[in-house]
Amino acid sequence: MSLRALSFSRKRRGFVLVSVLMLGTLLISCATAFTWFVRMQARSTGRELQNITNRSLAHVMAGAVIGVIYQATNSMKYDSPLQRWFQPFVLNVPDSGVWIVQVTPLDDKLPLRHIFLPDGNTLRREIADPWREMWDKLHHRELEQTVLDFIDRNKKPRVGSSEHDEYINRMPYDISELLILSRDITPTILYGSGGELGLSDYCTIYSEGQINLNVAPVHVMEILPGLDTGGLAQRIAQARTEEPLTSMRDIQRIPGASPRTATQLTNIAGFRSRYFRMRLEYMEKEGDGGMSFNIIFDRSTRQIVRWEES
Repeated sequence: MSLRALSFSRKRRGFVLVSVLMLGTLLISCATAFTWFVRMQARSTGRELQNITNRSLAHVMAGAVIGVIYQATNSMKYDSPLQRWFQPFVLNVPDSGVWIVQVTPLDDKLPLRHIFLPDGNTLRREIADPWREMWDKLHHRELEQTVLDFIDRNKKPRVGSSEHDEYINRMPYDISELLILSRDITPTILYGSGGELGLSDYCTIYSEGQINLNVAPVHVMEILPGLDTGGLAQRIAQARTEEPLTSMRDIQRIPGASPRTATQLTNIAGFRSRYFRMRLEYMEKEGDGGMSFNIIFDRSTRQIVRWEES
């Protein structure tokens, strides 16, 4: 064989070798990528299966907790976070993870669905002053009558306000509906901004009509008649951390309360709740994930009225 032919043969073998090496590297890369893909798909599928399992467990757990709360509290005259059934507790589910459960009484703000008399148009007398004071606190006094026109049952405008075709003239199903449907309510007005409070900090749709003084925020109590001066709202908030408030007699024992305080709070404040918030938080044993469920339920009907998860 000539030197030229020998050289060509060696180059050809070298080219084949390099091609084989490149092909092998490509195959290894493809195999690695495929293995990674399968692993990720399996993990994703496993995660989704775990989420479905957690969701099912949360439904079962929520129903059981609602039943326990109903049996333990339905005949009581007050609801306070100090009661033992409202303390957080931990459930360790075998082969799954840890669940943290906590229930909190609501009915803690102005009852948006109950601000009118049964005619759906006349503002309740005991609500009138807090309603006006709230809009002063929000620096939007011009919306005091406008929002009432938006949610009352008739098309007749109130003094200083006006009716529009897009007004729903019914109570909202959720307070966020005010933002979606009303051109007068902005996100800042509804939710607040930069440390400023919003309408949702003063009003709630989850109330039977009276504000539970065991859970009402100080800024809500400060707009109620009889509690709006002299720091009485702050002293009530301090007193309820030591023992539950059970009746107006407990309020009258707090320094600064006048003999008229109980009368002024009649029909607007109380000590029981109809609605409760339940938080179920799941944490995996390995610590690499979890889920949270925020649930609102109606004790009187033992029904869940809102379900959120993250």
